[in-house]
Amino acid sequence: MSDKDPSLMARCPVCDSRIYFEQRPDTGQMIVCPECEASLEVISAYPIRLDWADEEGGRGSAGSFDPEAFFGRGFGDEDEDNEDTYQGDEDDGDY
Repeated sequence: MSDKDPSLMARCPVCDSRIYFEQRPDTGQMIVCPECEASLEVISAYPIRLDWADEEGGRGSAGSFDPEAFFGRGFGDEDEDNEDTYQGDEDDGDY
């Protein structure tokens, strides 16, 4: 049986590995997963919960996802007159 305290364990949200702490971390503390090296933030100390950290050191959650920053400008623009948009086969004849 392991001598590690299960109340001082959290799972990495990236690789799902177990991360054990020697003492209870502070909410907002930044850590690095020893397995996948993901930057993580402690979002809860009771129980210990981790989430991805963004570049500024704050919490990176799905609610703060910016598709324009991720995919580039023009994401979601619907231009119905765009010639590159698939409009179906031009030849609707028999095959």
